[in-house]
Amino acid sequence: MTDHNVSEDEFQEELKLGFWYRYIFSVDHKTIAKQYLFLGLTMAVVGGFLAYLMRSQLAWPGKPVFGWPVNEGYIDSPHYNALVTMHGTIMVFFVAMPILIGAFGNFLIPLMIGAPDMAFPRLNMMSFWTMFLATLVMIASFFVPGGAASAGWTGYVPLSADPIYTGVNWGLNFWILGLALEFVSVLMGGVNFLTTAITMRAPGMTLFRLPLMIWMQLSAAILFMLSVGPTIAAAVLLLLDRIVGTGFYDPGQGGDPLLWQHLFWFFGHPEVYVILLPAFGILLEILPVFSRKPIFAYHIIIYSTIIAGFLSFFVWAHHMFVSGMDPRLSLPFSITTILISVPFAIIIFAMIITLWRGSLHFSTAMLFTLGTLTTFILGGVTGIFNGSPAVDIYIHDTYFV
Repeated sequence: MTDHNVSEDEFQEELKLGFWYRYIFSVDHKTIAKQYLFLGLTMAVVGGFLAYLMRSQLAWPGKPVFGWPVNEGYIDSPHYNALVTMHGTIMVFFVAMPILIGAFGNFLIPLMIGAPDMAFPRLNMMSFWTMFLATLVMIASFFVPGGAASAGWTGYVPLSADPIYTGVNWGLNFWILGLALEFVSVLMGGVNFLTTAITMRAPGMTLFRLPLMIWMQLSAAILFMLSVGPTIAAAVLLLLDRIVGTGFYDPGQGGDPLLWQHLFWFFGHPEVYVILLPAFGILLEILPVFSRKPIFAYHIIIYSTIIAGFLSFFVWAHHMFVSGMDPRLSLPFSITTILISVPFAIIIFAMIITLWRGSLHFSTAMLFTLGTLTTFILGGVTGIFNGSPAVDIYIHDTYFV
């Protein structure tokens, strides 16, 4: 049973409860979307400030930098590593995901399918407050013994597990806990998105009449739900290594440091599309409006998205060409990496053809869309030869990538 039907008496009762119930502990999908948006923008300021500190250190190494953390006026190596780690974590998990999924998904899905609200409004509220708690835990990691996590935003072991490097670093424990809470939040949101779109569509709105924005949000939700499990398991194993002294990632105890990378990137690469697909959905809604013609190849875009989502589970080790894994694994992952570029190329060409001979109106939204499309093409092309181990070995971890 869903709880989206609200009677007039319940609505009046909600009004009587005043500001806190209507705007803070709201179950309305539009209000929750605004909460996600505000949270994401706030964390963008935090993550942006960390980037400012990093860039200041790169521009003037060893010079005094205004801001935290500093050591006798400049940012030392451990603190710089913490800046890199927390900046990456915040921008990927606490800016992109709350805004593209939490804000846009919550606001648009019910409106675009003709539903009064999400299928589970109270679960929706719980999802946001779980995300909010995860944010507090992540921010608190700056102020615990040992300081913020400094093992990189990917948390590679042994840097994140070996006490020789971490010492008494509760910040990394908070980092793991914050990510776990954030993952739980997005899982709750994904269940809500799927249930809402499948069971509450307006009469006559079949799956292949859904707006592409909804298709992209649902695809992202499915990818996240299918991929996040191994990473949660990896985080639990890492906590056990750090706190209990187990040796899942310690070769001296029979463990394997590469286990973390495999488990992390099995989630990490689909996560790229969890963020990318909702952004694509926005582009695919704006382009036909300001081109004044229907989107080209609607069905092909959907099939391409499904194929890309399927392939995303078979490309993770292209992040590990120089990790020391068996080189014979490089070939199959190189092939799947090249293959996954095909469905995305099809989607991009569909966008370009939508523009072709359209009556273009260069509104602000359209200009941002064209800029995003151009940037994606320029960056995406590099993925073709980055997917070749022979090339990637030389350019891995360079500014080119």
